[in-house]
Amino acid sequence: MNFDFSTYMESFIDRKTYEEFFSKKESVLEKLKSYDMTGWIENSISKEEVNKIKEVSAKVREHADVFLVLGIGGSYLGSKAVIEAFSPYFKKMKKTEVIFGGINMSSEYLKQLLDYIEDKDVVVNVISKSGTTMEISVAFDLVYKKLSERFSEEEIKERIIVTTDKEEGKLRKLADLKGYTSFEIPRNIGGRFSVSTPAGLLPISVAGINIDTFLEGYNNALLKYIDKAFVYACIRNTLYKENRCVENFVSYEPKLSYFNEWLKQLFGESEGKDNKGILPTSTIYTRDLHSLGQYMQSGKEILFETVIRLEESEIINYQNSDINKMNFIISESVATAHREGHTPSNIITLSHFDSKTMGELIYFFLLSAAFSGILLEVNPFDQPGVEAYKSEVKKNLG
Repeated sequence: MNFDFSTYMESFIDRKTYEEFFSKKESVLEKLKSYDMTGWIENSISKEEVNKIKEVSAKVREHADVFLVLGIGGSYLGSKAVIEAFSPYFKKMKKTEVIFGGINMSSEYLKQLLDYIEDKDVVVNVISKSGTTMEISVAFDLVYKKLSERFSEEEIKERIIVTTDKEEGKLRKLADLKGYTSFEIPRNIGGRFSVSTPAGLLPISVAGINIDTFLEGYNNALLKYIDKAFVYACIRNTLYKENRCVENFVSYEPKLSYFNEWLKQLFGESEGKDNKGILPTSTIYTRDLHSLGQYMQSGKEILFETVIRLEESEIINYQNSDINKMNFIISESVATAHREGHTPSNIITLSHFDSKTMGELIYFFLLSAAFSGILLEVNPFDQPGVEAYKSEVKKNLG
């Protein structure tokens, strides 16, 4: 990964404010150590757990048409982002298709999901620490009923995998009672930081992505990118001080659209509290240059952009030019135009794109979000606003 935080950004940065934030590096590192929910920093998943994930995923891939993941928020966005990034745009038939449920309360979605799996050889992975998340509970109950119409209890036992708390919660009790295969979500890792746990790794592995190299990239990224992550966090907070309160995550590769969705959760849920925070949004260029690009170029000066682009991609020639090189040149041209239109850009370039690089990229942003939240003087690991809406829904649904 290569970072350009100056060419399209430097002229917008107040150096005094930036240096004030940068001088807090040691205190930020100490503050980070004081939080309980930091098990993701030095990934503690054991070799035995990784081997179990690979063994279970291999078994699923042997016979299942569909691997249905029931999770929401961090329990699905991380794995969905990685899977989509490595999936072909026009899908060829795979032995096992990974699909997601429990992500909304749309009756239309649920009906079509149940119809879709009706005649499929399906394995279900239900993911929830508490086991009481509404969307997941509803989806799991409906899916279980559908499975019960076709299979015996003993057969269902081979088709349900539970990823939950090690000791407590509704799903842990159910898994122990029924003898379901289960994996643990560490108590010191929150959902949006859980891609490197079984919650993220099992679906990724079932999709045929190499989790060994993913974890290699993830585990090496702390030493490689800690300084860059802190610089990025300082830039974000410096811009925020200048009322740049919206960050647009940009990709020139549409297969990273769900990675952008994961970034929106990561930063929005980590920073949006105490009447503070940068609002994350996302675009896919060049598509959105023909719509939202107007605002990015000439709208209110509340924006900055963080661009992720791929240096290497498929080679396809058009009029003696390589289309990927054209896309690369476009990205620089857009950043230049936006800079002149008073919208600054950070540029992150991936020289090549594989599961190892994805592990590095994910860790870079996890660390950046933690640093940025601490600089903003909020707890980057809680989500009180989410709990507030849940309480209101529970009260009204009865």
